Amino acid sequence: MLFGWLVESGITSNSVIYVKNGVTVGIGTGEQDRVGVAEIAKDKAYRKLADRYCFETHGIPYNELKDPEKKQEIDERVSREKGGLIGAAMVSDAFFPFRDGVDVGLKEGISSVIQPGGAENDYQTIEACNDADATMVYTGQRSFKH
Repeated sequence: MLFGWLVESGITSNSVIYVKNGVTVGIGTGEQDRVGVAEIAKDKAYRKLADRYCFETHGIPYNELKDPEKKQEIDERVSREKGGLIGAAMVSDAFFPFRDGVDVGLKEGISSVIQPGGAENDYQTIEACNDADATMVYTGQRSFKH
């Protein structure tokens, strides 16, 4: 979680990232809403994992793989592993105004959320994490660069 918070401090504002085992899994930035950046980061995590498996197995990027059966095998594996997000930490540079942004990560199996807090609806994100048995850490400060 600390690693994610430190990485977040070097990313442009309006971002959500996912980190796991000391590496970034997905980075979403530049949108005005938490849901949008959480979805972008999730999509990038899926693409990165598909690329990794394709390189490991076939020695080429996923986008260059032409065999539909081989692509399906990779897609199914990435889907089962939810893009590598199971057990990851979700880090946001700003508070979540509603629970829908946190729900994006929780549906993928994240285990924790780090955010500044301070929204009128913080209770919604707390409830979302409690329902999913995920840890919520409030930092009390934003973490980003301009």
